[in-house]
Amino acid sequence: MARSSECTEQYAQKVIHKLEPSLVSNTKVVLVDPERQQSAIKENDPQNLMKKAIDDHEKVTSEQLDESIRQAFQTGLFTLSEVVFDKEHHRAAVTYNFVCGMLCGHGNTVVLKKIGQDWKVTKRCGGYVS
Repeated sequence: MARSSECTEQYAQKVIHKLEPSLVSNTKVVLVDPERQQSAIKENDPQNLMKKAIDDHEKVTSEQLDESIRQAFQTGLFTLSEVVFDKEHHRAAVTYNFVCGMLCGHGNTVVLKKIGQDWKVTKRCGGYVS
């Protein structure tokens, strides 16, 4: 990081690590192939239901919309960047994204500072909600 208080994407690199499933055993985390997961995201995108309502003038109930959003969240993809540290390892930055459709997702870059033995969030930047 150039200056640890900055949020910038110039340091972000697209690196995908293949993790062993045993790493997340006994948790609610499910490791997936991100490219394959894209088809599940497209299939369960709440935008599909909204297009039917807008383009085809189909009636959409609140129950259908709730179910569509629930399905989208279940098949969404959460990604986490590598953690980047300053030279002294007193500050760090990490980016996360959750994508569950074209109009369904959020992400942010978080800057952290080490205080004693704990890491505290000092800044959030580059965030979005879709």
